[in-house]
Amino acid sequence: MSIFEVEHQERAHRIIQRALASKRMPHAYLFAGPDGVGKEMLATRLAKTLLCQSPIRRDLPATIADTNEDSKGLDACEKCQDCALVDADTHPDLFLIYRQLNKQHPDSVIRKQKALFLGVEIIRHFLVDRAGTRPNRGKAKVFILREAERMNEAAQNCLLKTLEEPPGATFLIVLTNAADRMLPTTRSRCQQVIFRSLPTEFIKEQLTTLRPDADQVVIDYVAKHAAGSLGAALQQIDDDLFSIKQNWGQQLTKLVASKTAPAPNSLAKPFQEDAKTLGQCALDRDPEMSQTDATRQGLKMMLSVLADFYLDALHKITGNQVPLINADQPKMVDRLIKTHNSQSIISAMRRLSQAEANLSRNANIELTLEAMFIQLAKATGN
Repeated sequence: MSIFEVEHQERAHRIIQRALASKRMPHAYLFAGPDGVGKEMLATRLAKTLLCQSPIRRDLPATIADTNEDSKGLDACEKCQDCALVDADTHPDLFLIYRQLNKQHPDSVIRKQKALFLGVEIIRHFLVDRAGTRPNRGKAKVFILREAERMNEAAQNCLLKTLEEPPGATFLIVLTNAADRMLPTTRSRCQQVIFRSLPTEFIKEQLTTLRPDADQVVIDYVAKHAAGSLGAALQQIDDDLFSIKQNWGQQLTKLVASKTAPAPNSLAKPFQEDAKTLGQCALDRDPEMSQTDATRQGLKMMLSVLADFYLDALHKITGNQVPLINADQPKMVDRLIKTHNSQSIISAMRRLSQAEANLSRNANIELTLEAMFIQLAKATGN
């Protein structure tokens, strides 16, 4: 599988190809950007090229080629034993570093711990110590570090010397969705490569292939709701977010209907229950996640579902000709437009943002949600 099969990350490809062509490959890259946009895929393909015994030159895709530079780029040959070992996830010189490696640590105490963070024990044993040894197959050694923003300060400090003075032919590719949560000293020792969100149409195409049983209406919604992340869109289909959001579109319509509006605080409990359902889906994917983090993730998703209805209404009021995120529920959007002006919609969106901020500070969930729904109802004059 060619390195160029990672699509819509042209800038990242250009940076990498220039380094490969100059034979001055940095020993540490920091791939920064949203989850689910190709960071780990490109890291793995780059590792394969670095480990390949006979890399080849291929024509660069038109979207990547620079007319002022060579029109060919370096890629793995796909034929040597090293390429086969990478494809089989058994290459002895390619190491994936992630939180759950604590279950393989020689210390029984560490094995029993919840893998909430990338601790110093994981970084030292699985990365730093191994980086100091010679490559098994002689050419290079590559480490791909997931979720670098989850490294605690001790882990990042432990990594600094390896980043500063890596052993010969050792390469680190550090992945993060929140570079600002990493220490400046860690970031400064890596060449940063920014990854962008993926186009909505590309996500739709991929979802149609990867989830062929999904209804096209569902695909259309999650492709727009996922904010440019194919990984997030796939999870939202698997979690049946579409059904949940349809229900809350109806609830929002009732909330702004003065004659039939439910008591705003009565919505807090079912909202919290749906958030727990989404949180459980996240927990099923990552059993090492804490229940608190899972619930917070579910609440964040639920708040974004509500925010999209207001965003659709704001776009229509202001004449912004963009496709509705909630194209399957246009009447819900029109109801918001009838009961709000642009300022009250912006105010409602601020209420949702404030609720998310309060919940991230561990505020009482039910009280925060009750206050939020009361404030959303007030914004309509109910």
